[in-house]
Amino acid sequence: MKQSNKLKHLAITATAVVAFIMGAGAVSANTLGIDVASYQGTTTSYFSQFKSYGDKFTMVKLGGRGGGEGSHYVNPKAYAQIHNADAVGMQTGGYFWGEFGDSVSEASYHAQLAVQDAQNVGLAKGSYIALDYEAGAGTNKANNTTAILTFMDAIYAAGYKPMLYSGYYYMNKNVDLSRVNARYPNALWVAWYLTTANQATPPMQYFPNMSNVKMWQYADNHFGVDGNVMVVGSLDNNTPAEDVAKPTNRPTDEQPKDTADKTQYATFSGVYVADVWKKWQGKYYGVNKDMGIPVIDYNNYMPIGAITLTDKYGHKLRNQYIQGNNGRMEYFTLDGKYKVLSQTATAVEVQMNGEPVWMMKSFATIK
Repeated sequence: MKQSNKLKHLAITATAVVAFIMGAGAVSANTLGIDVASYQGTTTSYFSQFKSYGDKFTMVKLGGRGGGEGSHYVNPKAYAQIHNADAVGMQTGGYFWGEFGDSVSEASYHAQLAVQDAQNVGLAKGSYIALDYEAGAGTNKANNTTAILTFMDAIYAAGYKPMLYSGYYYMNKNVDLSRVNARYPNALWVAWYLTTANQATPPMQYFPNMSNVKMWQYADNHFGVDGNVMVVGSLDNNTPAEDVAKPTNRPTDEQPKDTADKTQYATFSGVYVADVWKKWQGKYYGVNKDMGIPVIDYNNYMPIGAITLTDKYGHKLRNQYIQGNNGRMEYFTLDGKYKVLSQTATAVEVQMNGEPVWMMKSFATIK
């Protein structure tokens, strides 16, 4: 994508090339496409030209928030780009620049803006909306992933299909892809360029050594725009959104019959801030405001017996006694496997030390 602080994903050394060749396996070119922003054209003749090059889909920038995007950037050309690409028979989807790092609350607000932008420009329900996550990541991979899944879950709950875009190295460094892939298989859009020279078609022998890739952005110069290849399926705008999430881990109110009676367990891999300690009915509980369901109340209280106090890197502290709201920052992990009692589109109720606790679903890996 083109953005003021766009990261280039270019590797041309022999060592890097070997790393990408390994494991490419049977990946083959399927459908070619482009992505566009306000820097690109809007007319039917513009998109028809790319159709003549063999491109069959267009991902359109909807907007963004954070960094150079400010509080909320809206692509002024998105409406014309989507509708005129549709008019010439190209499949369309959208993407949204998200610079929220590891903030769950910001990720949720970013998703709200992305859905708003998609609806305002007439992007059909069932279309893909990709999170463009290539700057501002936090230092903790697990917390970044939780925020990313918060965004993706909200996109899913709004009736769109979520996708995650980033550069190969940035994505692998900052995101726990196993968690993303567990919930949304084949939902990665990865950028890696062999060269900055014009590329009419993708060099599939250099396909990135990754699993669950739906789209590869193989060029930032494909007749002047970003070039992409769809390696799994299509943008399938007419397919219901629920068909893209893994049935046993999808963030929805309804589970398939064959999994509805199966006991599931939630695990939590992040390092969390103890925002406040609460005493309720003679017992002590921890509260993380991002993990809780607003408005925070006793339903979100985590029994202190389930909490392991750590430093900010997740290393267990020798002293497991809480400081008691004295202004000192305290961190914790949740190291158990917690029985899932119920779940909705964005929340999950788990059993902790024999007590029910409601939490935001994006923090959990459910199996």
